Amino acid sequence: MKRFALYIISVLCVILGIFFFLDVVYTSIYTYGIPRNKISHLLNIEKKDIDYVFIGSSRVENTIDTEIIEDITGKKALNLGIQEVRLNDSFMLLQLLYEQNIKPEIVFIQVDYIYNKDKSSGFLKSSLMPYIKDDRIGSMLKSREPNYYALRYIPFYRYLKYDYKSGFREVFNILTGNEPYINLESGYYPLYGNSGNNFRRHLPDTIAKKNKYLRAINKFAKEKNIKIAYFMSPFCSETKNLEYTKKLRKKIPSLIDYSTLFFEQDAGYFYDCDHLNNKGAEKFSEVFAEKINTLSATKGGNLEERMVK
Repeated sequence: MKRFALYIISVLCVILGIFFFLDVVYTSIYTYGIPRNKISHLLNIEKKDIDYVFIGSSRVENTIDTEIIEDITGKKALNLGIQEVRLNDSFMLLQLLYEQNIKPEIVFIQVDYIYNKDKSSGFLKSSLMPYIKDDRIGSMLKSREPNYYALRYIPFYRYLKYDYKSGFREVFNILTGNEPYINLESGYYPLYGNSGNNFRRHLPDTIAKKNKYLRAINKFAKEKNIKIAYFMSPFCSETKNLEYTKKLRKKIPSLIDYSTLFFEQDAGYFYDCDHLNNKGAEKFSEVFAEKINTLSATKGGNLEERMVK
């Protein structure tokens, strides 16, 4: 029995040793390898002179063509749209911008039905896992991740749990120098044509009384002197229950509402009801950039306070 117990302990020690070794290897690869996602790019960015940053979900990533924004405004822009991002995640991205000493002229944050959601997305948290032992990132995840202590202190557990995003496949791609699916310098990922999906977006019937992370964003921005403007990207004309957007504007009076921008001409502009295709994104980016230019040239007041006037 004693020999069996020693055997089990030996096996467990070997497994723990392997996990510890793999944890060090994976973390080193993420730390010193070529960035393949927006979080890695943000943590390794060298040029801090970014004037406009756009934060949000895929409704930003597939919608804001930063090259067009730059061409029209003459200012440097970065698209930090990440799939499934919610206001909780937008707050973390805003905190990361500050920690990286990136001080944009204004940060545009996309808001729509995500106002009803408080939880953070798995996509963003998985991208942050390789850096959880960085005290800055660890402090952000501590209050948002129920398994924080296990993920931080159990060797390799974080890579096993979030293998779909930060596991072997991604590490292999970094080692072999595979290019990321997206141009990280701009952050824009175009969609082409139409998905063929007849899905019709139905906005929520009711709106949450409040979103604590929107309040946290506003408080943080005020404390750190960061200029914020909230906006809503276009929906297709099949969208139901648009009364929700009116309710949202009451919650966020300064909201830049582009939800119905293409209602009369959306046939060739949408990939699906939630997302513009490349043609629509180019047109939307032109409209947004021209709006920024017009308001920037207007005397008096802050830009974000005049976005909806």
